[in-house]
Amino acid sequence: MDIGALAQYGVLGIFSILLIVFARTSYRRETDRADRLEAENVKLNDFIRKEVVVVLSAATRALEDNATLLTSLVREREDFMSPPKRARREGP
Repeated sequence: MDIGALAQYGVLGIFSILLIVFARTSYRRETDRADRLEAENVKLNDFIRKEVVVVLSAATRALEDNATLLTSLVREREDFMSPPKRARREGP
């Protein structure tokens, strides 16, 4: 871009130059911001993959173990609380 050509237009040229400079700096600032946020997003995703998933899988296994234990305890309690079965007598 030829700044001298824009300067020939006086105030409009200066205004155009200022707008171009503003647009370039704004674009650069936003792309830098987007790159920084993308790097932060990658870092958080790595943390979730390495740390949180491991903890959640361990918690899931613990809950499965607890559910199995509770099921067996309920069955034992039902067996204990049920009346004893009487033996049938055969006919005379």
